Amino acid sequence: MSATARLSLPYIAPQQAQKQVTYNAAMAALDQLVQPAVRSRTTAAPPASPAAGDAYIVAPSATGAWVGKDNRLAIFADGGWSFRIAAEGWLAYVTDIAELSVFRSGAWGRFADIGGAGLARFGVHAEADLTNRLAIASAGSLFSHDGAGHRLTLNKATAADTASLLFHDNFSGRAELGLTGDDALHVKVSANGSVWTEALTIAQASGLVTLPAGQLAFPATQNPSTGANVLDDYEEGTFTPTLLFTNGSTGVTYSAASTAGRYTKIGRSVSATLMVTLTSKGSSTGSTFIGGLPFTALNDAIYNSCSVGWASGLSSITGAVMAAVVPNRNQIQFWVSNNGAPAALASTSLANNSAFYVTAVYDAQ
Repeated sequence: MSATARLSLPYIAPQQAQKQVTYNAAMAALDQLVQPAVRSRTTAAPPASPAAGDAYIVAPSATGAWVGKDNRLAIFADGGWSFRIAAEGWLAYVTDIAELSVFRSGAWGRFADIGGAGLARFGVHAEADLTNRLAIASAGSLFSHDGAGHRLTLNKATAADTASLLFHDNFSGRAELGLTGDDALHVKVSANGSVWTEALTIAQASGLVTLPAGQLAFPATQNPSTGANVLDDYEEGTFTPTLLFTNGSTGVTYSAASTAGRYTKIGRSVSATLMVTLTSKGSSTGSTFIGGLPFTALNDAIYNSCSVGWASGLSSITGAVMAAVVPNRNQIQFWVSNNGAPAALASTSLANNSAFYVTAVYDAQ
């Protein structure tokens, strides 16, 4: 054998004269083939004024001094071109396109497009495998635009498959966002990576938002919005209504079993239902009010009418009992209809066992 099997480097023969010729030829070949970098792989004609050491991958249909040398490495040295036949898997950096090329199946191509299927796997400071073919260990990752915008696409084969973003804590799942098992958008969370709770779904056809867990929490302190179509609060609870006579309540006592209130607040709309049953009306006098509503009404001069479902223990009245929430206060005022005109319900018309059942709907501040 007169040359090496892979790079065809010439051997020095036993008792060979002028051994430096063979040695220098081998060194020249190594200089050309180790860490090869070529100027282009799309040039088919030799450049007019090459510099010593210039290298090219000869493009198909070569002409001039390169005729018949398609896909070979052409290196200019000692005033002429020498050629190397590439072997399967050789790599060369192509400077004019700043890419790594690979020789495969008799032709050169982009290393990133081996066989048209791309890299089998790629790791950046991390080890990739055949499941996680792209693996990156980094403090951050940047995907920026090359033009007007940038879109990240996660594709799945069928509707029953999954295309999602999965968020881990020490490689244990905590949240998932995506198309999981169908084509609706799902948001899921987990405390341990095993048991998952679906918090939200958005139907792909209608955009309908569903809360499978059935709960949507707002902060204890409302963050009000000026948008007319923005839901900014929800609250429900109980309160204790009190009877007042022109803001006085001296000596008033109640039946504990029959005095209570509950409310629901959505946005600024309050719906409150209450019942008040006296055991003593006390000694205060004046117009009749119920105080203790859970929120103060808007200060806009609009009295929000109430529904009086029950009023008992009253005297000296002939018309219906009416009530409304007073603006800028957390109180309900009572009137009676007197020949078509309202008159304040006076303390003198109540007894020690008077009772009211009322529902109020009003806008809070």
